Amino acid sequence: MQVRPLNLISTPVPVLNSLGLDLAVGLSSDDPVVGRHPAEPYLVYLSIYSPEGKWLERRELGEILPHRRRLFPLSALTRALVPSEDHLVVVHRVPGWLANQVGSLDEPLEMDKEPDYSMFRSLIQYAYPGRGNGSVIYETPPRLNVRKTGAPPSNTLTFSSKIVLSSSVKTYVVPIHYSMDPGYSAVCCYHYLVFDQSGRQVLARTVTMPAFTIQVLDLAREIPQEAIRHATDSQDGLALFSFVAYSDDAALAPLIVNLASGVGGVSVEHTHPAQAFLMPFNDKDKNRIKAAAIGSWRDMRIETNKGACHVG
Repeated sequence: MQVRPLNLISTPVPVLNSLGLDLAVGLSSDDPVVGRHPAEPYLVYLSIYSPEGKWLERRELGEILPHRRRLFPLSALTRALVPSEDHLVVVHRVPGWLANQVGSLDEPLEMDKEPDYSMFRSLIQYAYPGRGNGSVIYETPPRLNVRKTGAPPSNTLTFSSKIVLSSSVKTYVVPIHYSMDPGYSAVCCYHYLVFDQSGRQVLARTVTMPAFTIQVLDLAREIPQEAIRHATDSQDGLALFSFVAYSDDAALAPLIVNLASGVGGVSVEHTHPAQAFLMPFNDKDKNRIKAAAIGSWRDMRIETNKGACHVG
């Protein structure tokens, strides 16, 4: 089988310039699964994409020695290419033994089977410069948005109850549209709904996302002010909402970013697919049930914006 060295351990990461946040990524050379891979160095690379999803360049960030961890500040490097807009970067770890075998990291390598580097997660840290920071860890799902001939595209179903709004706190949802196939060019529609604590739908919107892009959804701006006032608690001043989203066109990884800019507070979460706790292990049954769940949310959706999503 063919294996792309840059895909063995890769993490797509949003750069959130519009929110005034600096980005750093923490990586380890230790295998989280004891006894699977021997200790060795890893080379770290960064792929940088434009806000429109165009690949710009790749930089070598350095080496992580065996049994070591490193935090890589990325904002100074990325802003040299994209000074102020939000965009995607991808962090790659390449095992030393593999880097020494290939002439080009972009060329697929023929191997008997793909090495298992699951659970090699990355720490993604956002910070107000000189003030507070928040972080989250995640990994890229296997074969993310690598399409097979004749097979339907991957899809997305997202849930979060972490939407918090007030005079001092804002929530942003950041979906990531990434693929392990460098030739991937699909455009997807991301449909999202917001509900108040009584279960009443207060927002339904759709955005179009080209491949290798992100979106920054500012829910304080999108949720109607009347709905926010109605949901605001008189004692703590917080308005709490739930977020549901889906896509029939691609698998998207979402981040939930809560910011209190006045005090430099940053909180970052990612949503584990709720259906993963309930789905059967069999992929065929899993996809069938997930598609039915997406259909149910689509049927109950009450459209609040008239913009169409075009993926052709």
